[in-house]
Amino acid sequence: MSDKTTIQWSDSTINPIMGCGGCELFPPPGEIFADINRAAARTGVTIDSKAIFKVLVDDCFAGIQNPGPEFKRVVNTTNIWHLRKRFAEKVRRDHGTAARDAVELVIRRAITCYAAKLHLNKGVSIVNPTRHPHKGYAPIFEKVTQFKGRVAKAAKLKDLLGSADPVRPWKDALPRMLFVSDMGDALSTKGDFEFLKSDMMPAIRSERGSKHLWLWLSKRPERMVEFADEIGGFPANVCAMTTITSAGQEQLNRIDHLRRVKAPCRGLSIEPLWERIPAATLDLTGIDWVIVGGESGSGATTRPFAVEWAEELRDHCKKQGVAFFLKQLGRNPTRNGRLFRLRDKHGGDWKEWKESLRVREFPKHFHLFRAEERRETDQPIPPRPGPKVGEKSTGRSA
Repeated sequence: MSDKTTIQWSDSTINPIMGCGGCELFPPPGEIFADINRAAARTGVTIDSKAIFKVLVDDCFAGIQNPGPEFKRVVNTTNIWHLRKRFAEKVRRDHGTAARDAVELVIRRAITCYAAKLHLNKGVSIVNPTRHPHKGYAPIFEKVTQFKGRVAKAAKLKDLLGSADPVRPWKDALPRMLFVSDMGDALSTKGDFEFLKSDMMPAIRSERGSKHLWLWLSKRPERMVEFADEIGGFPANVCAMTTITSAGQEQLNRIDHLRRVKAPCRGLSIEPLWERIPAATLDLTGIDWVIVGGESGSGATTRPFAVEWAEELRDHCKKQGVAFFLKQLGRNPTRNGRLFRLRDKHGGDWKEWKESLRVREFPKHFHLFRAEERRETDQPIPPRPGPKVGEKSTGRSA
């Protein structure tokens, strides 16, 4: 749990479950192998990446004395990442540098989930078996792990209703907003439903927890439909959310599932946005909030983000009466097809943007939630506690 976060649309983060069953940001091995083999073929080389990785995994395990249960003798995405340099070096020896560079880039681009990357750095590694995993993380990202009591602790955080944030004024006067599952997907498996019912929901519905807004994000909204049905629908302080990153039909289907979730408020996180989503294809019926953002990352692995994509979605939301929140322009923003640089490496300092892009709205439901209490107190807005984040504007305007 983090009671303070630099994520622009929330105040805190909480993870009752760490780890994830995978998605387009943390793809399964089969997809990575196919991309690797295609990349090698473009350099004139034919390889069987799955077979090579299997040998590498077996070689690693042969050198580990008494491997614990957290180590997996399988070619999973975690092991692909940790063995990427050994794999690339073998490709170089057998087929040359061009093939090596091509396949290594594929692996680096495959994993873009920041939660997964943190787990890869803090969890166990078959390449470095003596490294102890950090307490509070899943041992590997694929191992979905429950953490009892976290939500109850988060529910006791200070009530922020009516306070002001001098750094992020778009949040002024709103209750505390907690981003649920920024470090995994709590709905990765239906087997965790009972834990979520007994550990998470009572805390959210508690006297103190009911003062906060809980923004629950999952890439499995079809499972969120089931969960919400089993608990009789989400209470007034939960916003049900899902993520899409492109205009593919499989991802757009997530929105259809989200519409079916029994919740007082529904939101889309369109981040990282990898390609244009034409407004005509984005049905916002039953959706209250849209967050948009470009991809963070480093160097050649980071996809560009066209500012025009954000402007199209901003205008679409305005016409549909949906709150729009532009979180960041990412590391490689473009305008008219040309890359421009910002000092903030995530492109999240809106003082570097043109004024027309500075739109950070919250759903009407957020403003109405506990609004009567705010009017009854009729007090000046006190400072809102938060991270000390400087927002100097020195970069080029978007």
